[in-house]
Amino acid sequence: MSKTIDIKKVDSNFINQENKEDLYYIDPKVNDSVKIYGLYWFEKDKRYHRLSKELDEILPKLEGSVDVLAGNSTGGMVAFYSNTNILKIKVKLSFKFHMGHMPYTGQAGFDLYLGNTYQDMKFYRTSNFDFNKSEYEFTYFNHQDLFKENKLFVLNFPLYATVEEVLIGINPISDILPCSNLFKDDSKIVFYGTSITQGGCASRPGMSYTQILSRMLGIECLNYGFSGNGKGHIEIAEALSTIKNVKLFVLDYEANVTFERLKATLDNFVKCIRTKYPIVPIIIISKIPMYLEFHDDNYVINEKKIRSYQRNYVRKSKDENLFYIDGAKVLGKTNIFVNPSFSEGLPTTVLEAGVMECAVVATPVGGTTEIISSDEIGYTCGLKPEEIQEQIEKLIINKEEQIKLGKNIKQKVVDQFS
Repeated sequence: MSKTIDIKKVDSNFINQENKEDLYYIDPKVNDSVKIYGLYWFEKDKRYHRLSKELDEILPKLEGSVDVLAGNSTGGMVAFYSNTNILKIKVKLSFKFHMGHMPYTGQAGFDLYLGNTYQDMKFYRTSNFDFNKSEYEFTYFNHQDLFKENKLFVLNFPLYATVEEVLIGINPISDILPCSNLFKDDSKIVFYGTSITQGGCASRPGMSYTQILSRMLGIECLNYGFSGNGKGHIEIAEALSTIKNVKLFVLDYEANVTFERLKATLDNFVKCIRTKYPIVPIIIISKIPMYLEFHDDNYVINEKKIRSYQRNYVRKSKDENLFYIDGAKVLGKTNIFVNPSFSEGLPTTVLEAGVMECAVVATPVGGTTEIISSDEIGYTCGLKPEEIQEQIEKLIINKEEQIKLGKNIKQKVVDQFS
């Protein structure tokens, strides 16, 4: 019979730093000393949903579960300046998924970035909690002294959970100032798509691709990825077209629809946006390579037709600000894949990297050990940066080892996990 051991008894790094002192708690819904970004309707509705309350009666009538997913807070951020020596959050979730293939830190956690400006921030820590509960508390740090100067704090909201309440606890004597200048202006990029857009299966919220792009570009990115439900609903197009100051729309929903559904919705979706934004660039992206492209010839033939349709749609539109990007070419060829994680189910990312013949470096948690069962399949390591760096450097200087591990893991994935 298997035995369960509390990881905190084995590794002290998992022990939450409990704080005994009284803290000053900030509720972003009623306190303007912090500022919410990434949730466009927050100021009006005072809730951490991605779509307006005005759609609450419409969304349940749409095919699928857009109404449920619209409550997920992916893309949301709370930003402020402070010199606090203590930071704690109290979180209440009204809904969360329970997915075995995605770390719970990504599904329902908040991760913290610290720095002087948005684009020079560095990741600090992700909240750790009991995933079986709908409420949790987490202390990011509890230092002896206040920071010498105010720092920029950014907390990224969960990717696959609905946040009812988040309270931010700081030292009562510390400074707290809203960050009203996180971005240089009010420009926005709107992303509409699938689970990949929503953030599946990122290990923490700041690693969803829209958040990565936001930090890289220094622009607010609004995330309207609906896991399995990016189906080109015209009601969603109408809602997105009402957002102010959009400089770019990205449509990345092919993976959630059949070819027939794509042909029936794409033109209407684009035309709806064009009624409010006649010249703003719109990018249509076909889906990235999926594992079936390596195993199913009929799938490959059909996918070529779908990509060709999207390419030709853009060409024939005579719209100079409508662009097509082939998703098959978005991800460059890489030889090494790194998956540092506190928790995993059976990590889809590792399986996909294996199919692409990448040498894999990963932490030995959850189902990762089922895939990387020996050093002949891949390398495992701890979460310390120097441990991860050591394994990556071993592979960089040994091309033959890279190739060998890539071939071995691909063979194992094909044989045992296809």
